Amino acid sequence: GKDDRVHVKGTTRYPWRTICSLLITAKDGSRWIGTGWLVGHRTLITAGHVVYMHSRGGWAKKIEVIPGRDGSKRPYESCTSYTFRSVKGWTKNKKRSHDYGAIILPKNCPYGKRLGYFGYANLGLTSLLGLNVNVSGYPGDKPRGTQWWHARRVKFVTGRTLVYNIDTAGGQSGSPVWRFKNGKRHAVGIHTNGSSSGNSATRITKPVFNNIK
Repeated sequence: GKDDRVHVKGTTRYPWRTICSLLITAKDGSRWIGTGWLVGHRTLITAGHVVYMHSRGGWAKKIEVIPGRDGSKRPYESCTSYTFRSVKGWTKNKKRSHDYGAIILPKNCPYGKRLGYFGYANLGLTSLLGLNVNVSGYPGDKPRGTQWWHARRVKFVTGRTLVYNIDTAGGQSGSPVWRFKNGKRHAVGIHTNGSSSGNSATRITKPVFNNIK
């Protein structure tokens, strides 16, 4: 169907300012883009393949983090991280079900303290199926460095993933997949994959929840 993504223009408002454009330099020197979201003062959650690229030498060399980016505008400037986390299910075993990771910001960049951050939740199958979820990030098929949002219902749930027909493109890997309930936002997944059968996220299961915590 048609592309229903909406351009986020007020990126200095919450929660958009907590969603970060990522400029990634892989171990082999190649350059990539991605998305991450603040979950604490100095911690961002993202896709595992953003911080650890199997075909590019493993751990990223460095990642520049730009909160609330809007094209050439960097309202909170940027910060470069060299410290990353993931799980062995991804780094050793290349399991799509374990495709998630974290970026640890240096001590002089406590972005979450200034900008706020997302909550996160481990929801059961019945709560997730049919749940209306939001995805926002920095796709590579739109003007450079612009943030785009879309929302639809979860259409399929597995033990480790969520599947939905929310429009996304490369560059949105690592975007938060969140519910909005009673005025609060809780991430329930980490967007990782695009497919004609449905785009998908790594689900925040109990072990993922505990690792984020």
